[in-house]
Amino acid sequence: MWYDLVEQQRQWLRAWRAATRHAFDAWPVATLPHAASSCYADLFEPLLGPSDEPPPFAIGPLARDGGCDAIHEEIVARTPFCLLRRFSRAQAPPALPAPRAVLLSAPLAGHAAVMMRETIETLLADGDVYVTDWTNARDVPLDAGRFGLDEYVTMLDDFVDALARDARPLHVVAVCQATVPALGALALRAARGGAPAASVTLIGGPLDARRNPSTLGLAAASHSLDWCRRHLIDVVPADFAGRGRDVFPTYLQQAEIAIVYPQRYLTLIDLYAQAATRADSAALADARRAMREYTALLDMPAEYFLDTVDIVFQRACLANGTWHVRGARVEPAALRGTALLTVEGTSDAVTGSGQTHAAHELCTGLAVHERHRLDIDGCDHYGLFTGPRWRDDVHPALQTLFLEAETRTAATPRVTAPPPRARRRAARELPRRSSA
Repeated sequence: MWYDLVEQQRQWLRAWRAATRHAFDAWPVATLPHAASSCYADLFEPLLGPSDEPPPFAIGPLARDGGCDAIHEEIVARTPFCLLRRFSRAQAPPALPAPRAVLLSAPLAGHAAVMMRETIETLLADGDVYVTDWTNARDVPLDAGRFGLDEYVTMLDDFVDALARDARPLHVVAVCQATVPALGALALRAARGGAPAASVTLIGGPLDARRNPSTLGLAAASHSLDWCRRHLIDVVPADFAGRGRDVFPTYLQQAEIAIVYPQRYLTLIDLYAQAATRADSAALADARRAMREYTALLDMPAEYFLDTVDIVFQRACLANGTWHVRGARVEPAALRGTALLTVEGTSDAVTGSGQTHAAHELCTGLAVHERHRLDIDGCDHYGLFTGPRWRDDVHPALQTLFLEAETRTAATPRVTAPPPRARRRAARELPRRSSA
């Protein structure tokens, strides 16, 4: 289709940018052209085409009482489509005798996992953080096979299984579209008697996309899979390791960022402008980094993209109980002994109201005291895992959940499921938390 032509244009733009930078660097004094070049590079270059590699996580030393801790980063598991990265402090926080494990399931929705750098930094206060770092599908050779929703769930199941072998609490945190495969993997583990996670937190995800559908949900539901294949899927050209692979390409995702959901990008531009006006070099560096992280995009495997459109947005298979992964039915009601927290923002334009909280009607095997919901007033989608609302409202709720889940697990045996009628009543009596 268009991928090869778009890539040729990107190569031309990269050459043009290099030439103009050279000309500005040769300017005899620091004048407006230098400032204009810097502003252009920071704000608009990322929309013209992604860089060859997303920016590194590069999480520096983090402060704690009495000093700073260096952060170790390592890859602990590899699959063709995803790396499992572990981030840990050189010294565990004193309040944690044995660092807990937090599996952060980053969404495979076009953005590179580095967009969640701040999320990882914050969670490092609670223990070791493991994050799903997605590989650009254009760089995955065809002989690596397909990667659809089934493969996603199986991969997460394997990651949880490996982490659950350690003698320490495991907490799963899933964001946006990752909430569906994360809940699916945990439900399948529960059905076969696998060790449960101490808690699972689902943030801003389309567990039941039929409820108050967003613009994205309406678009996904209103176009047939055949239309999506013909208009949204392209083939990786010969210059990449994944040549010949069908993908949902970044050049279409860039249009979505610029046209469908411009609010986040405009917010980042405003932060950049404020820092530049104040001549605050530290704030300007943070704003520049946030811009680069947000616009670091990846080609998505076509199988996963189409599976998501079909299973999540069109047929809502998880919500109506018809989702099967490799022949096994996904039954969230099988979950036992796991604390559940769902988080929504009242101003979320990506995931509609009630779509994430729908998990409580699905996870009926959990006791009332194991289920919690949090609504953040005036919070948009990205504010649920970055920025002040994440730091001041969402993260403290996670910390409370972690401690409560670990305390309850150590003090009480696993809770058996109540009878069906009692479970339905419990779902209506869920405790609700809110944050102004």
